[in-house]
Parts: sequence; C-alpha cells; structure tokens
Amino acid sequence: MRTQKSRSISIREFQPIFADKIVDGVHITRQDIEELKNYIDEQNSKKSDSQDAVHAFLKPIRNGVQANNYVGVLQTNSGLTIEILPKIYGKNGEGDNRAVVQQLFLKMLRTVRNINGKTFKMTNLNAKRSNLLEVFISMFLTESDLVIKRGVKSSYVSVQSNEKFLKGKMLITQQIRKNSINQSYFYNEFDEFKADSAENQLIKTTLELLLRKSKDNNNLRIILEQLEYFEFVSATTAPDQTFQKVQLGRNHKYYTQVLDWCMIFLSRKSFTSFCGPSLAFAVLFPMEEVFESYIALLVKQFLQHADVSTQERSHSLFDNTAETKQEYRLRPDIVIRYKNTSVTIADTKWKFLDGNGPSQADLYQMYAYYTRYHHKEEEVDRVILIYPYSGSYTEREFRSLTPTPEEIGAKIQVKYVDLLSSDMQTQILNILE
Repeated sequence: MRTQKSRSISIREFQPIFADKIVDGVHITRQDIEELKNYIDEQNSKKSDSQDAVHAFLKPIRNGVQANNYVGVLQTNSGLTIEILPKIYGKNGEGDNRAVVQQLFLKMLRTVRNINGKTFKMTNLNAKRSNLLEVFISMFLTESDLVIKRGVKSSYVSVQSNEKFLKGKMLITQQIRKNSINQSYFYNEFDEFKADSAENQLIKTTLELLLRKSKDNNNLRIILEQLEYFEFVSATTAPDQTFQKVQLGRNHKYYTQVLDWCMIFLSRKSFTSFCGPSLAFAVLFPMEEVFESYIALLVKQFLQHADVSTQERSHSLFDNTAETKQEYRLRPDIVIRYKNTSVTIADTKWKFLDGNGPSQADLYQMYAYYTRYHHKEEEVDRVILIYPYSGSYTEREFRSLTPTPEEIGAKIQVKYVDLLSSDMQTQILNILE
C-alpha cells in the first residue's frame, strides 16, 4: 500500500493533469480524475455563485482536469494530494524553482486578512514545511494552541444516565424499559458541567484526522501533545450536525478561528464557497485576492508620505446615489492621495497579458474610475493597471482626447510587477511616483 507521501504532487496554475500519466513520480489514476470531475459537476449543479466561480479553480478537459488561478492544496477521497502553486514569470524567465515559488506565495499569503467573508491570521504563518498541506496543518495547530492557552471551554452538557439516585429529571419511558425489574435505579437526564462540548469535539476530531494526514514530525508531535488536553472529550462522527450545536458566548469568541479551520478539514469546505463529497478537503485561495493584498501592503509600506486607501467605496458610477444599487458603487483596489492633492488610482489584475494587451473590460473599468473621481473634483493624475510581469506585451499609456488642447484627458497606464525581483521597493516607487 502506498503511503500518503507517495501520492502527493505539485503543479502550477493552468497546468493540466491527465489520467494514466506520471506527475512527480505519482501515477494519476482514472479514479483520481473521476473524483475531481465529479467535484466540478457538484459545483455546477448548485444554484449559487460558486457555479461560475468553480471554473476559476478547476475545469474539466479531455481525460483530465486543469487547474486555474486558485492556489493551495486539495486532497481527493482516493488519497491524491495536489499542491497548486502560482505560475510566476520574471524578467529573467519563469520561476521554475518550486521552493522559491512556494516561499513567495506564502509571503504574499501573509498579507491576506479576509477571504470569502472569513478573517484569518496569516501573519503567524510558519513557512518551514515541505509542502502546503503541512503549512496549513501548522496554521490550524497554532490556532488550537491559542485555545488551549486561553482555556478549553467547559459548559453544561445534557447527560442521560442510569443512576442509583434521582438527579435532574426522570425519563419515564426509559425508566420503565430499563428499570422495571430493578427499581433501585433511576434513569435520569441532567446537566453536567464538562469539557465535552460541540466546540471541543470538533477540535479533537480535527486533531485525530490530521494525525492520520500529517507526515511532518513536528506537526505530529504537537498534535499528540494537544490531544492530551482533549482526553475527556468525545470525537464526533457527524461534524455537520455538531457544527449546528456550536454556541460561542462573548467569553469564547477566541474559538472562532480554530472552528473555521475545523470546518475546512472536517466539512470539506474551503476559504472559497466550494464544497462537496468528492474531495476530502480543499484549502484554496483566489490568487486575484492574494496578489491584490500583497501589492496593497507594499504600496502602504513604501509610500508612507501619501494617504493610501484600499477598496475605497466613496464614489458611485452614477450621481443619483440614493437610488443607486450597491453593486454600482466604485471600489478601486488602491487610491493614493498625495500632499499636492493629486490622486493616483490603481487596480491589480492577476492576469498574464498576451500580445493583445488588457481586456476591454479592464480599460473601461479604469476609465470609469478616472471620469467619476474627476467629476467629483478630485485631481486624478492617472489610473494604473498593475499586472504580474509578462514579456508578451510592452508597458504603455492610453490617453483619451479632450475638446480643448489645454485640458488633459484620462491617462490609463499598464504596468508590471516582477514578483521574482529582490527589489520590490524600487518597482513600486517607479510605478506610482
């Protein structure tokens, strides 16, 4: 029988995998591909936003599937673990070194604060692991350790038990069935203050699951140590029902983060809205949001002399704001206001431009930013589309004509960031100053 390690592969965005092919020394079986395709079918059968979004993560192809721009790790029920890393190009070529790309991705991931409505602490992310699965297991263990240090929750739990004394209330039906002969016993239902709560059951069940999944000695050591704190807690065989019993009062909000991780590992859900029985679990991140978060942090870090805001919602596409739908409100990724009152607006796009350049939709979006902010009497100097580096299209500036030569029209610039460069500060300053 193969070990889990022998069934782990690493691929990049947009890379296909096919049945009966070898990847990283692992034979991809038809069952692996069938489970991945079943997963796609599960998402497409749902009447939800994930119906369209799933194709951004995975799409079916002949005799295989292709990863798109969701990055992280997933595992099929057949035991195939797939690490998906971003595909990154630099001026000196593609980032072929897996370790370098993995560390870069984790560096970018540390800047993320919110994904799909959930807030995760990525800043304490420990990147010293051989693969992403062990990294995410380590992140869960960090959160469970915080729960242990702050105090494992105890609460009143309803208990049914046949006792020699009356305690709580007697259950008449069970009393007749169990004690009709020996009437010296009482079948009671009572509340007992104990740690065997729904929240702790979920943590223990996740720890036991990860004890079987992990191959990292340090992670395994920590899991065994933490399980000792849940010795008198039951494991659950029905996580979904147990999640419904979770009750976090004001004093136990510190459980929130670890329970989000429990849901990912136990309920086959992800940071995305994808979930389904064909996958054991999926810890996946949309690279569009990771890239946006990373660039925004760099801009704030290197342009401290300016006022930088992200995801600003101060202006709408139309003037009748009282009647304007929420989705018509403009939300540029980055707005920079300099002390000389000039304004620069930037949007990040996780797209690799080919010879055709930016899409018409991207240019329309930036033109809308320029005209609406300018209409609100803000001195917009330029708007910038920031893409990861591509050697197929040259950086350039688009300008719109105006009725009078003295008036400057919209300036839309296309700029690149070489993520493999060691000097990100110079790049950011060259783009924005």
